Amino acid sequence: MATAPASRYRNTGRLESLAERLRRLPVGDTGRSLLKRLYHTTMMLRTGGRGLRSELPGGEVVFVSPECRYLSWNPAEYAAFRSAVKPGMTALDVGANVGAYSLLLGQWVGASGAVFAFEPAATARDGLQRHIQLNALDGVVRAVAAAVGAAPAKARFILESTAGEGRLATAGDNGAATVEIPVTTIDEFCARERLTPDFIKIDVEGAELEVLRGARQTIHRTRGRLALFVEMHPSIWRVSGLTVSEVRAELDDQNLDAVPLTPTEDPWAMEGVCLRLVQKS
Repeated sequence: MATAPASRYRNTGRLESLAERLRRLPVGDTGRSLLKRLYHTTMMLRTGGRGLRSELPGGEVVFVSPECRYLSWNPAEYAAFRSAVKPGMTALDVGANVGAYSLLLGQWVGASGAVFAFEPAATARDGLQRHIQLNALDGVVRAVAAAVGAAPAKARFILESTAGEGRLATAGDNGAATVEIPVTTIDEFCARERLTPDFIKIDVEGAELEVLRGARQTIHRTRGRLALFVEMHPSIWRVSGLTVSEVRAELDDQNLDAVPLTPTEDPWAMEGVCLRLVQKS
């Protein structure tokens, strides 16, 4: 399922179009880095320090940092999340990246709600923090510098060159460059913060099973009213030695069904698109 880039929801203008052409020039890494910095500075000046303005179908306005102008939203996910989130709710964005959905969640829950955005990668989290400030959501959205898994721990995290593709290392990742990061669980975090979530979005590049295992108490406690969405990555499961059967067994243990957001013959063949987990009738 395709995502919709931020540029779909704004007028890109001549300067951004020029920047796209300059990206293809053979100027070398140093020259490209200088051009990027110049472009980003110029765009922020032209927007009065607000960033690039995007307006989504429901009328939400999101200001995007020029460094993150490729930020995207999946139309089906956007519609499903928007219908599930109400003012005053508490939302967990597990695997927030630079905040595409955290910013929308912050607007939807409003000043009476709260959003906790988990992002272990420092560069992505810096972008998330910038976006929280650009969109005046400091009092609603809180960035959490941790990954989420099955148990509190320290873990190795693979930093990919493409934003949003970093992930926890597995046994099949021997030799990959990693950094050490803290890991919490949904159950541990909710107990520590004394909160009960109404909405959870999980996008953790293959570690979905571990996150669900660490959320058993919270899911059970909120059964019947929790809006729970999980983005599945079966191709990464295969690399780490995980099977679809193991993921489905966990859902059976928690009495959950995986429901696709759009019609499909086999939801377990979908890659990188959220399924909604609902209580079995």
